[in-house]
Amino acid sequence: MATPTVDDHFEIVTATAHWMTQQMPYRIPERPLLHVGAAALADALRTFDPGGPVGLETHCRHLVRRAIRDFIVDRFEV
Repeated sequence: MATPTVDDHFEIVTATAHWMTQQMPYRIPERPLLHVGAAALADALRTFDPGGPVGLETHCRHLVRRAIRDFIVDRFEV
């Protein structure tokens, strides 16, 4: 099996960023969230352990969501 790439799983980033902007009571630009999410996705792919207790997609979604949430909290003082 080929090594997964950010391009293969970028939908996780776009869906998570879009969903999180919809949850905020004020407008947050999506582009910075996509940048943060892409970096988190790259890190998630690099650190994924195939023998671990969770699957690749779950691992990636968790790290992307956490990175975007942390960015929003730090940047926009929710």
